Amino acid sequence: MLSLGPGSACDVCLEPFSADLKAPCSIPCGHVFCVNCLQQVERPTCPLCRKPFNERHMIKLHIDLDTLRTSASSDEHPISSNADEDARRLQDRITLLATNGATETQTTQLTEDCKAFLATVPKTMYADLRTSVKMLIYICHVKHLYFDQQRLANQLTSKCTTLTQEVDRLKAAVEVLKIEKRRLEQAYQSVSDERDEMSTENDKLHEQLENAEAQVFLVTEWVFFLSLFVLKRLTIFADK
Repeated sequence: MLSLGPGSACDVCLEPFSADLKAPCSIPCGHVFCVNCLQQVERPTCPLCRKPFNERHMIKLHIDLDTLRTSASSDEHPISSNADEDARRLQDRITLLATNGATETQTTQLTEDCKAFLATVPKTMYADLRTSVKMLIYICHVKHLYFDQQRLANQLTSKCTTLTQEVDRLKAAVEVLKIEKRRLEQAYQSVSDERDEMSTENDKLHEQLENAEAQVFLVTEWVFFLSLFVLKRLTIFADK
């Protein structure tokens, strides 16, 4: 059973924990917020440490309402005479931070100081300071989102640069392949031309061979008939 003191409140809305929507709820990183604030987070990330969480892993904590009411009623003690001065000083620090800016450590410290002070006074008091603290927490949340987006943008820029370099490398490789393709096409055309010339030369040689064979045939026929004529003449001469 979780027993909460009068100063136990949600670090986002600064409202004390109670039942229903103000019930405390733990997330895996260990931080505790009210259910209502966790349901309104834009992205499932812890408002304090920025670690992502799954809504299914949220654990609603049980609180002892009787103890809480008793503690709250016992908190009705006289307000310190310096409370107004402390509230004004905290408000001035918030104004100075908004005007001049501050580091994350300074902002976190100021937020903790404000929450520690507001935990000692009734929640009906110092509404302006409570509003300023909520705005301060929201600004911190927005800054965290901005840094996350900036970091993501830097990562995407780096990836884009790498991809651009890879595209340039591929383009250069394509140009080399185009040059090689043109060289091969020229070589193929040269071989094709040589083949055509050799084919033409072969046709000429074939034609010359056919002509030579025809002439040999004619000469052979002529020699044959001439031999017959001579033989016939010799036979006639022998008979006489």
